[in-house]
Amino acid sequence: MQSPLDKLYSKTLSLLEKEKIPYLLIGGLAAGVLGEPRMTQDIDLIIFTPKKSVPEIIKKAAKEGFQANPKVILNDVELKGAFRLDFNGLWIDIIISSTEFEESAFKRKKQITLLGRKTFIPSAEDLILLKLIPGREKDMLDIKSIIERQKGKLDRKYLEKWAQKLSDEAENMRIWNTLKKVL
Repeated sequence: MQSPLDKLYSKTLSLLEKEKIPYLLIGGLAAGVLGEPRMTQDIDLIIFTPKKSVPEIIKKAAKEGFQANPKVILNDVELKGAFRLDFNGLWIDIIISSTEFEESAFKRKKQITLLGRKTFIPSAEDLILLKLIPGREKDMLDIKSIIERQKGKLDRKYLEKWAQKLSDEAENMRIWNTLKKVL
């Protein structure tokens, strides 16, 4: 019997595949594959599609049983470049790719099988960087577990290059300084 999160994961991948939306699974599920598994109650994705396609995605998602308030979603897309879909009390947080770094992460994606489904996740280095950007406490725990599990396999030059670039773009050295500390 599928758990509610397993069902959400399966429905989400089915929607993405059916609509041919390129994506990367990020967040707790991806961190559990590359680091230590942890409890999560949502799915986090980056999709690689233009913002103008979001209204159509909302329509298709609603037909598949996702709850979506188009007005709220379109406002969130404009303000944050991200939106949320709900399904039976669980949610999917979706970021719309908009940066050179996200494009680089997509080119380096890994295909894995998770919960019986083929899916795409970032490389360990890219997931570390994606989690350094918000830098919340749970992100830092994920980063530490990924570094521990991937010990000796990480491309430090790649990590440092992108951490420096992301810090420069943000005009804030937090990402660079945090990476140096955790490595």
